[in-house]
Amino acid sequence: MIYFDNAATSYNRPPCVKEAVAAAIDAFGNPSRGAYSASLDADRCLFETRMQLAALAGAEGPDCVAFTTNATQALNTAILGLGLHAGDYLIVSLQEHNSVLRPAYRLRERGVVVHFVGLKADARLDMEDLEQTLRTIRTQNPDTRIAVALSHGSNVTGNVIDLSVVSALCRESRATLILDAAQTMGIIPIRMRQSGIDILCFSGHKALMGPQGTGAIIVRRGIRLSPLMAGGSGIRTFLETMPQEMPEHLEAGTQNAHSIAGLHAALAFAEGKRETWRAQALSLRKQLLSGIDAINRQAGEERIHVYGRGTAVNPASASCQGDSEPVLPTVAFNIGQLEAADVADRLWRDRQIAVRAGGHCAPLIHRFFGTEKRGIVRASFSHANTPGQVQILIEELRDIVQTEG
Repeated sequence: MIYFDNAATSYNRPPCVKEAVAAAIDAFGNPSRGAYSASLDADRCLFETRMQLAALAGAEGPDCVAFTTNATQALNTAILGLGLHAGDYLIVSLQEHNSVLRPAYRLRERGVVVHFVGLKADARLDMEDLEQTLRTIRTQNPDTRIAVALSHGSNVTGNVIDLSVVSALCRESRATLILDAAQTMGIIPIRMRQSGIDILCFSGHKALMGPQGTGAIIVRRGIRLSPLMAGGSGIRTFLETMPQEMPEHLEAGTQNAHSIAGLHAALAFAEGKRETWRAQALSLRKQLLSGIDAINRQAGEERIHVYGRGTAVNPASASCQGDSEPVLPTVAFNIGQLEAADVADRLWRDRQIAVRAGGHCAPLIHRFFGTEKRGIVRASFSHANTPGQVQILIEELRDIVQTEG
């Protein structure tokens, strides 16, 4: 199989991940629930993984890191836990995943005003719209609470927002910044303190290469969230509420220590390699864009349409070097009038190429593109992919254009 669906989950994980999970199953007790070695070993693994994630994210410390089962749980904890009330504002964008949109809609039912920031023609976040929205809200409502929840990188187009501009606007407007880093964590460098990120949410199974069922929310000190769930915490047994200390405040019940052990191993394996891996994956994106451009030139018209930055007619912009708005190693496209699912099915049937087709759990960006019915084909790369694999994809796309496009 040629796996080009890395934006959904990593596939070619290092062997140490599986080994760590298996070892943890054999050795771990319940973390923070005992003074014996099996429990202490599990607790030590969790603490070390918190330290790894805090360092990777440029956070204040391991106490800021609470484990979740995925990015969706982390984002629900952040968006619903801030305590926004009727009349407060939540700002999201048209490129958001349903893990942001559906909690936002729930808040809207409670009277929170949800505002949608638009996109530019190439689906980049419209910074002018965000700036005007924040300033208008703050001017008209000086005491109103404002939260901004944005995806750092689109899971459809691979566009990455200019975080320096977004965080500056949030600081100016006294808005809490929630960043969905499900797509970027482990690919695009993130520095929470330096960038002014208040809450960072991400999964552990994508670019971080951990097992599915892992994720985290990192909360800046001074930000208080209401826990999404309540229950056992291993400490403060006689309190009627969750402990106020982080990370226990947000972690009800037994953590997924076995899978977190796999994440711990993946993080250790990736140390010192991420910059090289990112360059390798982005070179594959550029190769595909150049190949699509060649197919369109040969056809004498645009038969394959690319969505987002770094289009087929400008593949040079696929690199993040010297660009204030880097991109992810993702290419979103459609062929002629073909349904995205039909293209994905043929790629799999003919060459065992795995890509993602459909709505990608991001309905508003599909409305923006007008692709609600047909969907979009997404190819997303990692360092484990090769130029030879991308060339096979290009050849198959050329065949589809010639026979069906």
